[in-house]
Amino acid sequence: MSQKARTHASASSGTQPGSAIQAQSGIARDTPPSQEEIQHKPWKFIGYQGYAEFISSEDDWFILRRFGTLNVRVALALQDEISAMEKRLRELDENYSQRGSLDRHNGRFRGDVEDRRALMERISDKLYKYNAFVLQQSKLRGYPEAPNRDVNSIRNWHYNHDYVAIASEEQEYLEHDKDLICVAQKDKTPLRRLIDSSLTIRTLPIWRHKDKTAPNYDAEHVFYYSDSRMDTFASAAIAVIGVVMLITPIWVLQAMDGLKAKLGVITAFVLIFLLVLSFAMASKPFEALGATAAYAAVLMVFTQLGTPDQQVNNNG
Repeated sequence: MSQKARTHASASSGTQPGSAIQAQSGIARDTPPSQEEIQHKPWKFIGYQGYAEFISSEDDWFILRRFGTLNVRVALALQDEISAMEKRLRELDENYSQRGSLDRHNGRFRGDVEDRRALMERISDKLYKYNAFVLQQSKLRGYPEAPNRDVNSIRNWHYNHDYVAIASEEQEYLEHDKDLICVAQKDKTPLRRLIDSSLTIRTLPIWRHKDKTAPNYDAEHVFYYSDSRMDTFASAAIAVIGVVMLITPIWVLQAMDGLKAKLGVITAFVLIFLLVLSFAMASKPFEALGATAAYAAVLMVFTQLGTPDQQVNNNG
């Protein structure tokens, strides 16, 4: 998103006087607001409706707080409550098992004493809540941290509306950089992430989405770009690099005579191939090493080949 020069505007709560002015000036109640009115009172004409539409227009912008510290504290509190009930249950079992206590059947649930049965019910409810919370946290911890570029896109939206379209205290969640997660972030190859990280590259006109436009009040600042085009370009670039990495060393090795020179060329191309796999494609280390070993084996075959003239000389 691009940025504009800030204009000073204040979000006063003068809705009633504003309505009276409209009535006196003869403006119909259902008349759409002008661009000037929207810019002057974005908190009234844009608000959370416009903000939610902006956030929902791109999956990468669905950014929320993880509340990591609070979640840990709640988990510890639940754990402590269950521990206290566990201790109380142990005390009841010990009391009902003493020689001097009344003879009670401690080996069945049916007809159990009321206090122990009630405690077990509370433990069951609390454990259900605790287990569900822990499983929820396990999944929540798996969400990736929101990239700075996406957080900055949202901040730019607030900037373009002079930080008054949404109440200032309700924008503060964006300041918790390390606690922000992307709820629906797409799985992208490293090459595609490289494109996204460059403002110049990712805002090229060739990526512009023709069928997706922002509302009038955001038309100057919000532009949508086609993910499919960027993904297609990244896939095509990877395919071209792969073909070049396969064909180029074949011709180079074919034109060389010495074994040491050929081994030097193979070593160089193997290292380049490994770097390409590691940084341009979404491959795990062992997968990259396996593919590189196969690539090296293919190139080694060409060290055994020579030109027809060389083969004739060798046979002679």
